[in-house]
Amino acid sequence: MRMLKAFAACGLGLAGAAAQAQSSVQAYGIINSGVMYVSNQGGHSNVVADPGTQAPNLFGFRGTEDLGGGLHAVFKLEGQFSLKNGQSIGNLFGHESYVGIRNDKLGTLTFGNQMDFMFYSLALDHWGTAFPFISCISLRQGPFSGLGVPNTPGGSFDFDRVAGLAIPNSVKYQSPSLGGLSFGAQYSFGEQAGSFGKGSGQSAGVNYHLGDLRLNAAYTYVKYPELNGGNDGIRNVGVGASYAIGPAVAALMYTNTQNTATGARVAVYEGDVTWTFSPAWHLNAAYQFMQGNDTLNKQKAMQGTLTLLYSFSKRTSIYADLVYQKAFGGQAWISLAPGPSSGGTQVAANLGVLHAF
Repeated sequence: MRMLKAFAACGLGLAGAAAQAQSSVQAYGIINSGVMYVSNQGGHSNVVADPGTQAPNLFGFRGTEDLGGGLHAVFKLEGQFSLKNGQSIGNLFGHESYVGIRNDKLGTLTFGNQMDFMFYSLALDHWGTAFPFISCISLRQGPFSGLGVPNTPGGSFDFDRVAGLAIPNSVKYQSPSLGGLSFGAQYSFGEQAGSFGKGSGQSAGVNYHLGDLRLNAAYTYVKYPELNGGNDGIRNVGVGASYAIGPAVAALMYTNTQNTATGARVAVYEGDVTWTFSPAWHLNAAYQFMQGNDTLNKQKAMQGTLTLLYSFSKRTSIYADLVYQKAFGGQAWISLAPGPSSGGTQVAANLGVLHAF
C-alpha cells in the first residue's frame, strides 16, 4: 500500500513540480553490418550482407525528468531497422516503448511495449560487463520448427527469448537493488472482451549479486491467438550464473521452452567465457546443447561460437564470428543465417563493423 500511494503521489504532483523539474532526453542507436558466409544452404554456400549479428540495429530516444523527492518520470521509444534497405523491422518504435515513474527507494513502474525478464535477467544482468561482447549469432534456432513459436522465422528463432522480445500492452515493476537482490514482474493484458487471460502474458525475474558472482532466474509465458485461440502459448523458464575472474567472465545458463498447445519442448544448456585480454580486444567462446522432447522426435543440436571484437574507441568496433552447428533429426539452422541447412550441419562466418551513438 505504501508503494501504491507513492506512485499515486507522483501523478498528483506532476503539475506542481513541472516548473522546478530538471529533464534530459537522449537520442541513441546501434548500427552494424558487414559480410556473412553461410555453408550448405539449399546445397550451396552463400555470401550475404551481414544482417547485424553483433547487435540489432536500433535507434531511439530515452529520457528522464526529476520530479523531486527521489521521484523521476522516465520514458523510452526504441525501434529496430534493417541496414540492408533502411526499413523498420516491426513498427516505428516496436522494439521497446514505455512511460513510467521511478522512485529511488521503491523501484520503477512502467507501461507499454516492454522487453520481458528472459532478456533483462538472463541476458543483460546475467552477462553484466560481458554483455556488449555477446554476439546475437549465438542465439537459438536449430532444427526445431516443430516448436511452432508464432511470428518467428522457422517457428524457432530465439525461441527462449534471451535476445529480447517485447510484450505489448504490459505493466512492469522493477525493484531497486536490496543488498544485491533485485526482482521484477510484468503483466500483459490480452484485451479480449469476455476473457481476462486469453492472449495475455506474464513475466518475472530475480537477480542476486554477491561480489563477482551473479545468479539469475526468469519466467515468461505469452499466449498467442495462433495457439488455441489465445488460450495457449509459449512458456519459458531459465536460470543462470556468471562469475568474473579478473579480465574474464564465465557463465552458465539453462532454459526450457514449451508450446503449451502441442506439448513440444526444447531444453538448452549453455556455457561461455568472455575474455578481455587487452583494453581493445575481447573474445567470447560459447557452446550450447539443445534437446527436443518426444513431441519433437528428440531432435537435438550442438553449436559452438567464437566471437572476436576489437574496439577502436568506446563507440566503434570491428567484429568477426565463426559458428558451427550439428543437428540430429533435422536441418541445422544457425541464428540469423538466411535459411536452414540442406542437411545436418551448417557453418557461418562473418566480418563486420559496429558503431554506437
